[in-house]
Amino acid sequence: MDSGSDHIGISVAITVRNDRDGLKELLPALAGQTRVPDEIVIVDGGSLDGTPDVVSEVDLNGIDVRLVVRPGANIAAGRNAAVQLAKHDRIAFTDAGCRPEPQWLAALDRALDRADLVGGIFVTDARTQFEKAIALTHYPVREELSQSSWLIRLSHSLFGRQYLPYRAGGRSMAFTRSTWAAVGGFPELQYAGEEQAFARATAERGFKNVLEPDAVVHWRPPSSWIANARMFYRYCRGDVRSKGRSRHLLRAAAYTCGPVFASRGGWRTRVLMGSGTVAYAALPLQRARAARISPTSWWRIPIAIALKDLSQIAGAVHGTLDALRGVPQPTPQPSPRSSAFTAPNSPEPKAASAEAPFVGRSSVGGQHGLGPRNPST
Repeated sequence: MDSGSDHIGISVAITVRNDRDGLKELLPALAGQTRVPDEIVIVDGGSLDGTPDVVSEVDLNGIDVRLVVRPGANIAAGRNAAVQLAKHDRIAFTDAGCRPEPQWLAALDRALDRADLVGGIFVTDARTQFEKAIALTHYPVREELSQSSWLIRLSHSLFGRQYLPYRAGGRSMAFTRSTWAAVGGFPELQYAGEEQAFARATAERGFKNVLEPDAVVHWRPPSSWIANARMFYRYCRGDVRSKGRSRHLLRAAAYTCGPVFASRGGWRTRVLMGSGTVAYAALPLQRARAARISPTSWWRIPIAIALKDLSQIAGAVHGTLDALRGVPQPTPQPSPRSSAFTAPNSPEPKAASAEAPFVGRSSVGGQHGLGPRNPST
């Protein structure tokens, strides 16, 4: 197995709440890494379904594990606690419900030799026709990393849907402890979108961020319309508090002003509005064609686009009202007992270890329960 050059230690950190199935999916993939984690740090946000019990049920071949329970902690607080618990200066994050490919940790570790923060990529594990439509509509596609058609370049530039290092997600990212400390850790006032806010903050401070295409995790998207709407709503309720999120304002303007212009404007205005709508859906439709999705299933794509946009608008409005009122965003399914964890400027790795109810050699934890996972924006 690959131990890395000079074997600089690296910790794998995960936050989790109420996600036994996701944790069970993650554990075998971590155990099978070509570069074995030097330790695994788990922060549980107060699971009620016995998620922490999974740690003692799976054999991870002697990997060092630390588990700490932080009832009521949101994702950012959980991530900060995990970094403080970690013994090593290199920390990699992934989430419950993800399946890292065998070379995932090795790729992140190598990339940290030349960068301060590394963003890996995630591949959607879509199994139904509905999930395939959602994946092709909303998320980056690995094959497009090596493609450069005008449509792909234009769509990525205008509408996103591509992998970017400064938009690294918690499913697949790694950084150094000094980088984390320099920007004050993950922003704990955010309900969601905390890892992308963190990645942008490191880039703004001049730290080197890189994308590592070989650091791949597989992730299955939500399997219903309601679950997707809820995820996008929750995500944008937090993400709107991040810097430079004018995308939310533009999206709201398009949906409020667009119909007015189309109904009251002349034919040129209608042609312009129609062309914009077609351009918005063009790349997902091309992806569907390339993936040999039956045209009879393409009707889901425009609905998925509208569902995401309207859910994000609603979430952004709620998040803006939270910010204007100075209301801290609540954690999903808050526990009666709460223990927020504020990242100091000069963290000590042992700060949280005294509270860990489980420290030993066995296994890991995951993430979903601490909050909603971050979709592409």
